Amino acid sequence: MLNSLKGNLRFVLAFAGACLVGVYIHEIGHAVAGWVQGIPVFPTPAKEYILLDQVEWDQETWISLGGVIGTVLVVLGTLLWYVRSNRFIADAILAGVLLTPCLYTVRFLLVGRGHDALEWQAAQSALGLAPAGHAVDLLFLGLLLAGIAVWIVRRHSSLRLSSVVRVLGLVVGGIALLVILQTTNNALFDQFFPKTTTMDVPAGLDPR
Repeated sequence: MLNSLKGNLRFVLAFAGACLVGVYIHEIGHAVAGWVQGIPVFPTPAKEYILLDQVEWDQETWISLGGVIGTVLVVLGTLLWYVRSNRFIADAILAGVLLTPCLYTVRFLLVGRGHDALEWQAAQSALGLAPAGHAVDLLFLGLLLAGIAVWIVRRHSSLRLSSVVRVLGLVVGGIALLVILQTTNNALFDQFFPKTTTMDVPAGLDPR
């Protein structure tokens, strides 16, 4: 029984760690895209801070795209590692990394946009796509479905009720973890950085 408890604890810690690392890599992606343009950006564990009072919309589009690229790379990298790994803890790491695309997808289905403000619309503009479209939403939906499919095939898992309940428990726990992370992050860092950065946003965009 003690070994079972240790195994479960290792699984939960690996899941939580993968969640946090995935979110931070997203923020680092924003920062790198800013640095390349000569814009000072400070990435914290759950939010990037642009250290200028104003940036151009064209610059913001690339900063937004950087976060998308960061998340895509960490998901794809984890999937490639996962298919070659036989470690029990690999399931926890994959689940943790997939939590971010899962949240984006749930928000997309409920609200109509996977990320608040204009982040996805800005990222799509950087790619030359229609800002009002849903290319990034569909990208993360595809990554989520790909991750689930790889897990099912790799572990020969069937959709038993116990598996569904376990997955739902991870999702709820992961959401709670990220809410705590975001709240704590904002409380710690908002006081030290500019609260808003102004830019000339094109008309017709929907900041849902």
